Amino acid sequence: MTGHAQSYLQRTDVPSVFIETENRRAITSKEQYVNSTLIYVDGGTTTRYENTQIRGRGNSTWWSSDKKAYRIKFDSKELFLGEGFANAKSWTFLANHGDKTMIRNALTYDLGRFMGMKFCPAARFVDFYLNGDYRGTYQISDQVQVHKKRIEINEDDGWLLEVVNENSKEEPLITTTRYGIMYTIKNPKDENLTLDKRIAIGRWLRSFEEAVASDHFMDPQRGYRAFVDEEDLINWYVGAEITGNIDALYSIYMYKDGDDDKMHFGPLWDLDLGYDNSSERSLLRQMEAYLGLWNRPFEKILQRLWQDPWFAQACNDRLQQLVDNGLQSYLISHIDSLRSAIWQTQTENYRKWRINQEVFPWAKRAYYNNYDSYINDLKGLVNIHIPYLQQAFAQRRTTRIEGVETEPSTRQFFDLQGRRVTTPLRKGIYINNHHKVIKQ
Repeated sequence: MTGHAQSYLQRTDVPSVFIETENRRAITSKEQYVNSTLIYVDGGTTTRYENTQIRGRGNSTWWSSDKKAYRIKFDSKELFLGEGFANAKSWTFLANHGDKTMIRNALTYDLGRFMGMKFCPAARFVDFYLNGDYRGTYQISDQVQVHKKRIEINEDDGWLLEVVNENSKEEPLITTTRYGIMYTIKNPKDENLTLDKRIAIGRWLRSFEEAVASDHFMDPQRGYRAFVDEEDLINWYVGAEITGNIDALYSIYMYKDGDDDKMHFGPLWDLDLGYDNSSERSLLRQMEAYLGLWNRPFEKILQRLWQDPWFAQACNDRLQQLVDNGLQSYLISHIDSLRSAIWQTQTENYRKWRINQEVFPWAKRAYYNNYDSYINDLKGLVNIHIPYLQQAFAQRRTTRIEGVETEPSTRQFFDLQGRRVTTPLRKGIYINNHHKVIKQ
């Protein structure tokens, strides 16, 4: 029901969301929901949602952060973000705590739309209160699920898979034998996931990975391309490189309809550590942010794909097309507009949470006392990384098609900043043909 705001007041120029749990019960689980009431205040209107539920979500954010992320479930489907977005029960409240700009995930929503991706998780910023306690700036976003205006496939027979690892795996789970990749089956769910359907998914994954590993993997009819939607694969991968997503292989969503022969990739998501926001390495002039990281076996598939001249050419062509369409200026302008959109709420957020305080040891180690310094870092990544990627992709294309590098596996070494090492190796860690080499 709607009415005028009374005891619930809007804090800044973005909406305010108040969630009150039953008996003020604490939220201590990512699995068990707590009954709650949600009050949404926007302008002069207050909307009250009874019989909602809330639980925790995320991995590092949930276990290692005081500003936690949540999943909300309504009693019935709601057009929570209005026309143009899903009419759904489940929504996420992202904390964006490791990202001091708090706009990286929202910027990726804009990037996905620019690239024409089929599903881009939403981004609506709000001031969030839990049981009367102000918790800061949050982002309302879509739950990645099979649903109209989300992953639009048949709920009974369509497949939605998530590539996971030991930290994020959930049942039902399939682990492949060729590459040892774990896939959580997100759809079909419950009684729709029959034994026959589970066997069919396992067979498809085995056939796909065997095609990747085969001697004819470059053949468009017999190799890996026979199993995937080529446009979606290239869009997803080029998007992962544009965003410098160090978690690109930590969680990958793949989906196909029951009567579709080919798997689709997407959406781009979980970018709080993207855009050079990781302490593990600088991404200004480096691609493959995920390279050599713990428990990322999908890396082996991408290594194989880069050996295919078609893949190298397709990545190069798609990136150049995006650049020609104004990618760089588009991202810079949207950084500016997002900065303006959350200026008031970020100010309040950093009264609650110190702007110069480390959140995660694996997040960026350069901390500032003002918000715009973080914004300038994000712009710097866009202005440096995209021209670098153009050169790096073009070099990969030349390497694969023209055969300039005849023995890359034995002759080329790079340091962890992506620079080629031409002198005898000193003590340290190097990359040779995508593999880590330790020189004692």
